[in-house]
Amino acid sequence: MNKKLIVLAVTGAFAAPAIALAQASTVSIYGVTDASYEDVSASGATGTNQYASRGRIATNSSLIGFKGTENLGGGLTAIFQVENQISLDGVGGNNTQTMPNGWNTRDTFVGLAGNFGQARVGFLSTPHRQTLVKFDVMPGATGPGSSLNFIGRVNVGAVFNPLNVATNTTANTFGASGAGTGTLANNVGTVFRSQQIAYSTPDFNGFRALLGYTPNESRDNAPVGTGQAQRNPNLWNLALHYDNGPLSLGVSYLKLNDWTIQSVSTGNLTTLGLTGTEDTRNWVLGAAYTFGATKVSFMYDRVDGEFGLAGGGNVNLKRNAWYLGAKHSAGPHEIAGIYTRLGDNSVSGRALAANQTYGESGANAYVLRYGYNFSKRTQLYGVYAQVRNKANGTYDFSAIDPVLPGGTGGGAGTINAGADPRVIGVGLRHTF
Repeated sequence: MNKKLIVLAVTGAFAAPAIALAQASTVSIYGVTDASYEDVSASGATGTNQYASRGRIATNSSLIGFKGTENLGGGLTAIFQVENQISLDGVGGNNTQTMPNGWNTRDTFVGLAGNFGQARVGFLSTPHRQTLVKFDVMPGATGPGSSLNFIGRVNVGAVFNPLNVATNTTANTFGASGAGTGTLANNVGTVFRSQQIAYSTPDFNGFRALLGYTPNESRDNAPVGTGQAQRNPNLWNLALHYDNGPLSLGVSYLKLNDWTIQSVSTGNLTTLGLTGTEDTRNWVLGAAYTFGATKVSFMYDRVDGEFGLAGGGNVNLKRNAWYLGAKHSAGPHEIAGIYTRLGDNSVSGRALAANQTYGESGANAYVLRYGYNFSKRTQLYGVYAQVRNKANGTYDFSAIDPVLPGGTGGGAGTINAGADPRVIGVGLRHTF
């Protein structure tokens, strides 16, 4: 009897704060577990390096999150979210993808919501990324079929090394005179998460605006006059969305300053590399329409960047791309198809070395996906994805899931020019 009283007393002591917390705010746990077995390869490259077929386990942006609200009165609500990437196949080892596991590796914020709209601060998807996800027909905008693999991302060759022209022997690269060595990431990327202050308006008859700003906390502090670059990385992003029944429209404009090289290890942007200033602008236009059980989605992508190089001068880069996707549901069955066309890079500005070519640098990508829904939360699926690079094209899948051998997330876009990455996979996706 005494043992029962002790247990009840201890339980009550711990339960009381929990009850008080529950009365103050509402907290929910949610997540996705998605794992697939994939056969990947890349053939057709010029040269001898062909990437033979190999098997791997992919976990496709699996996550766990905590979010909640508290009513502050007067129409004001406190909001928060902590979202974390998880890897179902572990981390580390030669046969494991490197995933950014841990706390707040995905959208994590605190903010206020009310009649004025919603204001948030934290580590967030930019309005640009939110726009792409909105018009992506892949569940969760993830896996080899995701638009995030290509839209807003420009591959500029197997080596991006503007500091040392002597090492620039691979086609489709930038070159510059001047001192310095080192091989840098080779993607100009505009779709990512970052430290951010974000605001979204209320809904006005289907219209909504989203604004994001990333401050210049990584600004260089080198003394003026030393010859060291004074980089000042920051971004502004404005998106406008319209939703009216079956019709959805969206446009996003992203302005990046001194912050244009995509990290292949995390998929996020870093300030690695270029010694001059950078100015990148990206437009994305999206439209989707739902006909009963069928959804058709379209996106147009325009990247326009100017890169300051060591030794003086600038290189201007432009690239157009478009995306067409469709998804149809019939009972438990779901089928989706995507075609993405990535235009050739248009490069002008500083004189380039004779061995550097920029024509035939685009690609076409095809995706076919079938899903069988056991329930609203659990789906068995199969996917086929193929990239057809032109002679100087080096597009691979995302930084997390490149076809490049090793599967460590460190080689997106570093396949040989002209190689054609391919993924065939079968997986299971569960949301909770």
